[in-house]
Amino acid sequence: MRNPMLRDDCVCAPRVRGKRAPSSRGRRRGTPSHVRERFVPQRPDEVEPVVLAGGPGATCRPFLTITKDPERFAACNALADEIGPLNDPENAFRLIGEAIGDEVNEVFGVVTLDLHLRMKGMAETGRGEPTSVMAPMVPTLQAAVADGAQAAIIYHVHPSGIEAQPSQADIETTQSFVEAFEQIGIPLLDHIIVGGDERNRSYYSFAEDNAL
Repeated sequence: MRNPMLRDDCVCAPRVRGKRAPSSRGRRRGTPSHVRERFVPQRPDEVEPVVLAGGPGATCRPFLTITKDPERFAACNALADEIGPLNDPENAFRLIGEAIGDEVNEVFGVVTLDLHLRMKGMAETGRGEPTSVMAPMVPTLQAAVADGAQAAIIYHVHPSGIEAQPSQADIETTQSFVEAFEQIGIPLLDHIIVGGDERNRSYYSFAEDNAL
């Protein structure tokens, strides 16, 4: 039947059945550049990326350490082995007197002891003038705690050349140290005052005088 919509003078080419476009299945096609630019998300300049890899770690780390002079420690350790336990004031005086040497200024310090009352360490915690020295509480306690002391003996020097005798200030200072060491759980066994001079040393022991 003739299509009434077609005019007799139509010079249109006869209709040609079109071919279906081939399926995209099984065939890889690249994404057009204009599509990529439109749909690929862009990171704003002010936003930093999240880094999942491990970093080098913090740069601020603990930096205070306690060190020993190896040469002096070896010498003191050899003397301590020779003397043995410091459970006697004379033994403690011998060790401290050797460590003091020809000191001309007053110094204050602590000898730390192990479980068998042998010398564990020795620290000078105060240094003064020929006639006076401060007895610093906090550094002395810190030295004992840091060395893991099981007991302690404090000492100071009177380099005046006269026989060692405690002053009233020495007695009051000793009692303060006894109470302070009790608070941190370390027994204070003695306070040794070393007097005289290098050729004729003398000592006073608070423990020997039952003054602790």
